[in-house]
Amino acid sequence: MPLKLDNEPELREAQAALFNINSTCGWVLLNYVGPSTVHFAAGGENFEDISNMLEDDQIQYGVLRLGDIQEKGTLKTTVRDIFFCWIGPGVGIIEKGKKCALLGDAQNILQPFHADITVVNKRKFDRETVLDRSHPLSGSHVID
Repeated sequence: MPLKLDNEPELREAQAALFNINSTCGWVLLNYVGPSTVHFAAGGENFEDISNMLEDDQIQYGVLRLGDIQEKGTLKTTVRDIFFCWIGPGVGIIEKGKKCALLGDAQNILQPFHADITVVNKRKFDRETVLDRSHPLSGSHVID
């Protein structure tokens, strides 16, 4: 069964603000409200606010926009949009299996993005670690 979004207009409005050409930071977050239904739960501009929204007994999906990233070897700065999947420590193994099967649908709902990461440790979910793990040459795309 494909993943459904129950409040698409609200998500699209938040994405329009996030992906605005002048936007250099921000995020949107989806929460499950049923076995295969997600809901646009929140959005914001401060990276630090996301950790407070991540629930230990949930799998949640989101997109982060991080700006002012220095491109190596140039004076140019860039913006990176990163899809993330949060898997809380209280999520059971069967639940993980069911929801991981819907990951591609969540990515389709939240595109476009440059990279994707999985987050399982909230304490290490900071700008520096996200930039490191979302880099194309990063060995691991998991924040654990």
